[in-house]
Amino acid sequence: MAGFSKDGNNGTSQKRQRTSGDAEGNKKRTATLHDLDAFECPLCFNPLTISIFQCDNGHIACFSCLDKLRKKCPTCSLPTLSRNRAMERVLKLLTIPCPNVEFGCSENVSFTKTSKHLEICAFTQRACPFSSCDFVCFNKDLYEHSVAKHCKSTYMFECGTPVFTYPLSGERVILKERTTKGEGEIVIVECFDTPQGRVFYASCIGPGEDKFSYTFKFFSSCPDRLWFESDLQRVREVSDEPPDGHFMLVPSCMCPDYKFYICINRKT
Repeated sequence: MAGFSKDGNNGTSQKRQRTSGDAEGNKKRTATLHDLDAFECPLCFNPLTISIFQCDNGHIACFSCLDKLRKKCPTCSLPTLSRNRAMERVLKLLTIPCPNVEFGCSENVSFTKTSKHLEICAFTQRACPFSSCDFVCFNKDLYEHSVAKHCKSTYMFECGTPVFTYPLSGERVILKERTTKGEGEIVIVECFDTPQGRVFYASCIGPGEDKFSYTFKFFSSCPDRLWFESDLQRVREVSDEPPDGHFMLVPSCMCPDYKFYICINRKT
């Protein structure tokens, strides 16, 4: 019958000592990667994301390429069915400077979350969302540009607190979130006259990820009151045309004399 030698026990003891020594010493080690291209899919050249697959010869492919190639390696034609867990673990642990570091962003972000960070990064360049404007600015400068060039009235808002506004037909009103975190959201309230009546519409043009709902309440000299609730749509472009949905329609007979408020709430 086989048994364990004393040397084997010593080997286990030494391993435990090394593990203990590592824990007491540098608990976190870092490395430097000189070429991030090593983490691009060799087929589509996009940054690798989890999941990563490989064939028996070690050729890797991202998930989107794998689906297009019907799970067959384009290099050697072997089935590409195995997950490359080692590479996936490296991706999870990899942290890189924000690609906008040259413009002023000092954040370090997870490699797998770089795209999401760039969407909300204050130093990401973006085209002005108003369709008649070709101006390009940083996310952090979008509010100042919008106020200066595209709106006549501006208001500050806090989630859950009604704000009275007075948008007229063909005009836009900008609401800027009052917050101590980040840049705050930017909401546009628009008003359009149509044959059916006056349309009021709100949208969010900020780069954030949070979701919101909003309530319109309409008061006029007649005894009727109108109430409208909807999710706040986050848009990349603001046109000069009435929206297709998510708007409040007010009959023309109620429009000559009215008060109007919007209340924006952040969804949890």
